[in-house]
Amino acid sequence: MSSQVPPLAKQVRKVLVGGDHAVAEAVRLAKVNIVSAYPITPQTLIVERISEMIERGELRADYVRVESEFAALATVYGAAAGGARAFTATSSHGLFYMYEMLWWAAASRVPLVMAVVTRALGPPWNIHDEHTDILAMRDSGWIIGMAQNVQEAFDMTLTAFKISEDERVLLPVAVGLDGFILSHTAEPPLDVPSQEDVDAWLPPRNPRIPYVIEPGGEAITMGNLPGNDVYHAILKKYMDESMESAKKVIAEVYDEYGKLTGRNYGPLTECYRCSDAKYLAVSMGAWSGGYNECN
Repeated sequence: MSSQVPPLAKQVRKVLVGGDHAVAEAVRLAKVNIVSAYPITPQTLIVERISEMIERGELRADYVRVESEFAALATVYGAAAGGARAFTATSSHGLFYMYEMLWWAAASRVPLVMAVVTRALGPPWNIHDEHTDILAMRDSGWIIGMAQNVQEAFDMTLTAFKISEDERVLLPVAVGLDGFILSHTAEPPLDVPSQEDVDAWLPPRNPRIPYVIEPGGEAITMGNLPGNDVYHAILKKYMDESMESAKKVIAEVYDEYGKLTGRNYGPLTECYRCSDAKYLAVSMGAWSGGYNECN
């Protein structure tokens, strides 16, 4: 996915930042209400930068410093169920510590966004890049995307909120970016649209979609013990249908975003010289770029 069309937004600010700070910029523009933070390398720069934005008054959000990664996802899960636009971030063993909550968030159909800065799992300890962590999310019901470069990390984070909150989707979204390769590497200036343009394109979340938990509100049940017919025929069926709907929604959101920024992200997968190939190598993330031709 390459950025070849000049930006069309009214005002574009160019900044030189790494991938983690690009994600934080997108969170600021999305006007997130709740951020939960627990540091783990190499995602720590995301939540650090967001805390600075809140301290400076650049983002009006509640910043919850939690005691673990499990609590980090539990916090934004509860916030999203209460109608807030929510965000958190993690890496590696931190993602595995919150693994149970991945399933609760997806099956509860609460829209939220989480950045996963990919990192190898131990033993032995290794802080460098590998996709084993984010691949473990595959069957949990999350929509997962991997950024190819710093600009994509920004764009995917911003668009993830609109995708996740769409009534046809209502599934959490994980935005993956390669640890250090993208998270700590500054690429040519990042195009950041104005708050005015983003506000026109991404309105505040409707707190009552799909539901809202609030004092004195409508009585609802979450996480009850259903029979097999409900669990498989209804819950899992609806999640599968929403995942299929997400393909169309993603295309629509990217088309809208392309009109705003000039960056048109194509199909969910790209194929390079596949038409007459005997073998195909499948990749995702930062090492998938570097070509201009797509067959």
